[in-house]
Amino acid sequence: MKRVIITTLALIGFSTFSFAQQLKLGVKAGMNFSELKSNDKWFNSESKAGYLAGIWGRVGTNKYYIQPEAYFTSKTASIHPNLNDAATDIIKGDVKFTNIDIPILLSRNFSLGLANAKIQAGPLFSFVLSEKNPYAESVNQAYKEALTNYKKQFSSLVFGTGVDVLSFSVDLRYELGLGNISKYEGQKQKLNLWTLSVGYAIF
Repeated sequence: MKRVIITTLALIGFSTFSFAQQLKLGVKAGMNFSELKSNDKWFNSESKAGYLAGIWGRVGTNKYYIQPEAYFTSKTASIHPNLNDAATDIIKGDVKFTNIDIPILLSRNFSLGLANAKIQAGPLFSFVLSEKNPYAESVNQAYKEALTNYKKQFSSLVFGTGVDVLSFSVDLRYELGLGNISKYEGQKQKLNLWTLSVGYAIF
């Protein structure tokens, strides 16, 4: 985590030095809808609502800029057993991750008069603070290894769009999970989600 924070600060410093025309800092809050993807037939996952809240920065020009962010987020997926496998009847409920997320986004602005439309893309680094599920003590060892033994760091690719009006901004993004978030070698899981947030520029 220290390495990611240092990299983020270095990018902010470089961008501030190179593109001094725009420097902003703001706050944001919003909702997310998460889905836990599995490559096997143990369970199905449905989207579930969560939340996010944190800060964002912006350094660059009026057209191109880098936007690093840091926010506290809750990500929840609703797990249901595969109906063809009676042994998984006990595997149902909501898996919840509480994370600190740090996206670093490259952005392009398009002027619309008083408003600016934007497209954004970049990596996101997610650090798990806690993970909860309703079946940790009730499933057998194989299922427990696969469904309760998650990595403490995730990464994703972020693609999004949005609009800025005066000091306010609205962002719609999709986070595509990279790699396997489960430590269990016999299964691959990815956490994908949509986020919708509203931000306000303090200066």
